[in-house]
Amino acid sequence: MSRLVQPDCSENVDGEAVEQWIKGDSTLECCEVLSDDDIVPRVTCGSEETRNFEECPESDEENLVTHQKLSHGDALVHTEALLNYLGPEDESTPAEKMILRNLRSIIRRRVNEKQKQTSNLSFFTKQ
Repeated sequence: MSRLVQPDCSENVDGEAVEQWIKGDSTLECCEVLSDDDIVPRVTCGSEETRNFEECPESDEENLVTHQKLSHGDALVHTEALLNYLGPEDESTPAEKMILRNLRSIIRRRVNEKQKQTSNLSFFTKQ
């Protein structure tokens, strides 16, 4: 048979103190009382106030439009700039810098692949 557990109420609290604690939220001046109609758009990114935040894009399509595809050369420039920004005195960990260096190597490889000279054989055609 289960036993009802009574909380330890070592502190004597009168009914007036309980009522004051319950009504405490209603006396706060810092709180704005919102209806369900006010809360739902704010939570679902429907209000004008929340649309400006990145974590709350209006739609996936619009989010894709705002991001332009970078060329490999631009990506390399930005990665180098990020590594320079971090510098030796930065609080970032060596592991984070190593990840960026690995990304830089991958991007450099892609830049070099795009810049490879075409083969001499491609200039000759069979007649």
